[in-house]
Amino acid sequence: MKLYGNRGPSFEPGSRSEYSNYGFLLLGAIIEKVSGENYYDYVREHVYKPAGMTSTGSEPEDDAVANRSIGYTAAGATNGLRPNTGMLPYRGTSAGGGYSTVGDLLSFVNAVQQNKLLNAHYTEVLTVGKVKTPGGCLIASGFADCEINGVSFFGMGGGSIGMNADLEVCPGTGYVVAVLANMDPNSAGQESMFISSRLPEK
Repeated sequence: MKLYGNRGPSFEPGSRSEYSNYGFLLLGAIIEKVSGENYYDYVREHVYKPAGMTSTGSEPEDDAVANRSIGYTAAGATNGLRPNTGMLPYRGTSAGGGYSTVGDLLSFVNAVQQNKLLNAHYTEVLTVGKVKTPGGCLIASGFADCEINGVSFFGMGGGSIGMNADLEVCPGTGYVVAVLANMDPNSAGQESMFISSRLPEK
């Protein structure tokens, strides 16, 4: 925050969208300031537990976590892939780097859609886009709001060296596509797009 905190806005708020890791780090700091709680404790108590997410977290890399996968990357590999373990930060942050399962992601989606985490108004703020992106999607407060082959969905993807995730939720049809990969981007995104582009409209 000391490094980036004094920068002015890059554009008029609400006029366009641009992803920012720093923006999500700042959001984590705001959560701590407003709640008076450690970010990790707050998310565990107010998101993971109410949603029933039992295999999701951001524990440090040197903590033993049952079934935590190892990522594999082509970066720096002389032949094929190599583990990403030496390239990881100490632990995930509010900008990403945590771990989960597709089952927990489905539990999260169900909790969002059933207004278990937010009331109906703020669930709409989270999932319904307001600002158009160059790719044609709209950006809500965290999620992208898009359409594929006439099917509307909201979701988000992300990744780094040796890890990639993509989540797409189609409220009208009831489909949820959750893909996790312990490989470089855009491995999960490509699989997710392959599935989503073939879903029936009804």
